[in-house]
Amino acid sequence: MSRNHCVPTLTALFLLTGCEGAVPQEAPAHVDTMAFQRQAGVETGLDLSVVDLVASCEATALTLSAGIKNEAPFGIAGSTAAVYAGAPGAGGVRLGTVSVPFLVGGETFPFSLSFTVPEGTTEVVVVADEDAAYPEDDEENNFASMTFDIPCATNQAPVASCQDVTVVANESCQGVASIDNGSFDPDSFPGPFSTVQLPAGPYGLGTTAVELQVSDGLLTNACSANVTVVDASAPTPGANQGLVILPEAGSDYVLVSLADCAAPAVDNCGGTLDLDASATIVRVTSDESNDALSLLRLLACEDIKLSPDRKSAMVRAESALLGNGRVYNFTYVVQDASGNSATGTCNVKVPALLGNPAIDSGVRYCQGDGCPSGSKYPGLLCSLL
Repeated sequence: MSRNHCVPTLTALFLLTGCEGAVPQEAPAHVDTMAFQRQAGVETGLDLSVVDLVASCEATALTLSAGIKNEAPFGIAGSTAAVYAGAPGAGGVRLGTVSVPFLVGGETFPFSLSFTVPEGTTEVVVVADEDAAYPEDDEENNFASMTFDIPCATNQAPVASCQDVTVVANESCQGVASIDNGSFDPDSFPGPFSTVQLPAGPYGLGTTAVELQVSDGLLTNACSANVTVVDASAPTPGANQGLVILPEAGSDYVLVSLADCAAPAVDNCGGTLDLDASATIVRVTSDESNDALSLLRLLACEDIKLSPDRKSAMVRAESALLGNGRVYNFTYVVQDASGNSATGTCNVKVPALLGNPAIDSGVRYCQGDGCPSGSKYPGLLCSLL
C-alpha cells in the first residue's frame, strides 16, 4: 500500500490546505509512511504532546483533565486523542477518544472527561494522535500517564466478627484475650487492614464487655463480645512456723491453730490468705502411740482433739518416756475465693528427755480424715480405761 504525503518544505501547506498540488513521494509498498520518513531521517516539524494531565477517582468513577498541545510553530489539522485505563498494548483498556480540532502553532486544546474504569485501575494514560495520523518528529511526548496510590475500586466495608472468650487468670490475676473471630476485608482494599480492641486489656477477674473496631484504611466496622477471666490457680500454702511446745507436768493440752502452725497461704487473686478463715484441718498425726508413757505423767489418753470447725486442734504437751521427742503433723486444705484449693502441712514438736529436739519417727496415732490404717487405735492401755 502507498500513502501520499507532502515534502518537508510544504508541510505547513499540507496541514492547512491538504496536499492538493503537492508533489507526492512514494514510500515502498511494505513500509509505513511515518516509519519510512524516520528511517530516511526526514523531519516534518510536526509534534503533538499531552500536557497538564490531572486525574482522580472515587470508587470506579474517574475524572480526568488534560490538554493536547501543538508543539510546532505552524498550525496542524484535527487529530484524535485516546484515554486508557492502564498502559496501551499491555492490557490497558481504551476508555474513549477525544476529537482535537485544528490547532495553531503553540496552541493547547484542553478537555475534561469522566469514565467508569475497571475495578482496581491504578494508572490512566492519555495518547495524542492515537491513530498515528501525523509523522511527528517526537513520538515520546504523545504519551502522558498518572499512577494512583490507591486503586480505583468500589470499596467493600471490612467485616467485623467477634466471639465471647474465657481465659484463665495469670499470676497477676489478669487475663489477655482477643475477641476477634476472623474479621477480614473482603476486597483487601484500600488497606491497610487493622483491628483495635477496646478496652485493650489485660482484663481483670470476671466478665468485661469489649468492642472490636476494624478498618480497611477507609471504611470501618465494629462488633462486641465478652471476655471472662476465671481464677483456676490454687493458692500456695505457707511455710512451716516451726512451733515447739515444752512438756508439761500434767500432760496438759495446748491449743494450736493453723495460723500458729503454718504461715499464711498466698493466692494470685486473693493475695495473702488468712488460714483461720480460708483453711481447715484434714488430720493431725503423732509419731508416738496414744497410750505412750510420758515423762511426767505416766498415762494420758486422747493426745489429739480436733475442734468442730477444724480450724485448730488440742494436742498434749508431752513426749514418751523413752522416746526421741514427739512430732505432731498437721495436714490442712486452704481454699481461695474461687474454690481452688491446695493441701499444706506443718508440724508442732515436743522435745524429748533433757530437751533434745524431737525427731519424726512416722505416724503412730491419727485423728481426722485419711488416716493411715490402724493409726486411730487408741492403744491397749487407753482402750482399757
